Amino acid sequence: MNYQDTLEYLYRLRLFGTKLGLENIEHLAVALGNPQNRLKFIHVAGTNGKGSVCAYLNSIYKKSGYKVGMFTSPHLVRFGERIQVNGKPIGDEHLIKLVATVRNTLPELPDQISPTFFEFLTGMALEYFADERCDIVIWETGMGGRLDATNIVTPECSIITNVSLDHQAWLGQTIEEITHEKAGIIKPHKPVITAATQSKVLEQIKKKSKECNAPLLQISDYSMPDNLVPGLIGSHQERNAMTAIKAVENLAIDFPVSAIDLFEGVKHTKLPGRFQKLQWRNREVFLDVAHNLAGYDALAANCHSTFENNPCDLIFASLDDKPWREGIELLLPYCKSVHCVPAKSQRAVSPQDLKKHLKQNRKLSIHAQIEAYDRLEDCFHQLKEPSKHPMLVTGSFYLVGNALSIIQDNDHNETSLNEWGAQL
Repeated sequence: MNYQDTLEYLYRLRLFGTKLGLENIEHLAVALGNPQNRLKFIHVAGTNGKGSVCAYLNSIYKKSGYKVGMFTSPHLVRFGERIQVNGKPIGDEHLIKLVATVRNTLPELPDQISPTFFEFLTGMALEYFADERCDIVIWETGMGGRLDATNIVTPECSIITNVSLDHQAWLGQTIEEITHEKAGIIKPHKPVITAATQSKVLEQIKKKSKECNAPLLQISDYSMPDNLVPGLIGSHQERNAMTAIKAVENLAIDFPVSAIDLFEGVKHTKLPGRFQKLQWRNREVFLDVAHNLAGYDALAANCHSTFENNPCDLIFASLDDKPWREGIELLLPYCKSVHCVPAKSQRAVSPQDLKKHLKQNRKLSIHAQIEAYDRLEDCFHQLKEPSKHPMLVTGSFYLVGNALSIIQDNDHNETSLNEWGAQL
């Protein structure tokens, strides 16, 4: 198979949706020789902040000289972003070979076992990291935790960043139900770290930790050491950075890290799409993947400190099953114009419906410009002239990935591989 054939094969796997449960991945791992047993993991779950915590951990351990694997989702532009070693996405040739390797094991599986896209990808990541002989793997859940394919591993440490309402159709309608699913990554006698603060969330995490006799560390003080500024922008990033720091300290016996390497790792952490600041045609552009209420709250705080005296041109798209009405409401005070575009997903809200909603919203200045476009490219063309006003692109991973591909003039936009459905 060539690279395009490989992507098409993976996309066909996407069409079958996602099944929550461990049976498929357990059989697939056996067929691959259980590569997870040759690796050490830090397993990260949560509603928001997972990607940031993973990025801090990756940066710290890489700075310390370890060979670090990192498995995250979704990707923004190219599929290989999901599987990285020492910050480098898996290359096209490796990806082709890896897909073929995992695909060749499928005939060995029992007839009733048919791995879905994410399970197939999880097997790929395990195989790749084992082949690369990674010292440590930063291992992000796909959705939830208890029944997520990533939960096949026994980590050195589990992290639950926080819990809020998201993916209710699959994880539960209440915060307690969702926390129960995310706390499913806690393993017997393995430490667990959380930055969650809500009493209902902590109650569930404490319950699971006690059942597993797993030492629990609750982080309540997010203040950074003197002169340490996290590499990612926003006050909430202090919480994410401190979560990573506490995990590193907890594992210091097996994975020692010097104070200077920890300091430099946190300081120089980068992660695309997290209030990422770029220049495009003499304009400042900020990209943020906020798509749930907790994400919008954090973004609004960044907007207040960044755009209060210089409002932005907002480019917005969302999936229809996300709280886009509440989210855009939080951003309106910092916008001089709103440009509604489609996210590249079958679940996207139409730009016309976004515009109609905004026209009826009294919080937006009656003088503000509201536009709708059929394509993001048309919107960027409209805003291409230099301006003192920054642009903010937000509302969806799909949108931010599309924007990055335009800004970077990248022809390989593979965001369609993020499209999914889930099946219980």
